[in-house]
Amino acid sequence: MAFKMGYDKEKLSGMKPVPPGIYQVRFEQFKPKLSKDKGDGKPRSLNLNAECTIINHPEFENRKVFATLNEGIPSFIQDFVHSFGVEMEDQASDNPKFPGIMDADPSIFDENNPETWKYAGPLVGKVAQWELGVKTYQGREQQSIRKFICVVPDCANKFPDIRHATDMDKSS
Repeated sequence: MAFKMGYDKEKLSGMKPVPPGIYQVRFEQFKPKLSKDKGDGKPRSLNLNAECTIINHPEFENRKVFATLNEGIPSFIQDFVHSFGVEMEDQASDNPKFPGIMDADPSIFDENNPETWKYAGPLVGKVAQWELGVKTYQGREQQSIRKFICVVPDCANKFPDIRHATDMDKSS
């Protein structure tokens, strides 16, 4: 028997962003990808594409929130890590490293293809607080992250050179 399929108009146009405010999020996973090739001969950069879920909110429970985290802005990556109460590895050195490793099923893992990477590290399942915002891009409202709220104990005294971003969506 033939039938027509119908779709909810709101679901087709995408979910509306959550209102600006501070939300608790739980880290789920990274979905790393190389940035789009602009054809300018420059090497493509890595986007970690962190997937998190809003928790402890009566209206937006389990809503996904994504943080692109391009390697070209390492201070945002550090702010992201600190929002979960975790320090970068070797934080006090001249060469801090992202905590954890990227690994995968050996049958598909390709060091040069980020889409085969799987994160294993201390951020999995951790909870953070982020200040979310809304900005307009190409005439449509979209979710933005204004600030990753640092919860590393005594961060300002331990790392006096770190200046966490306070309005990230104006930096982009």
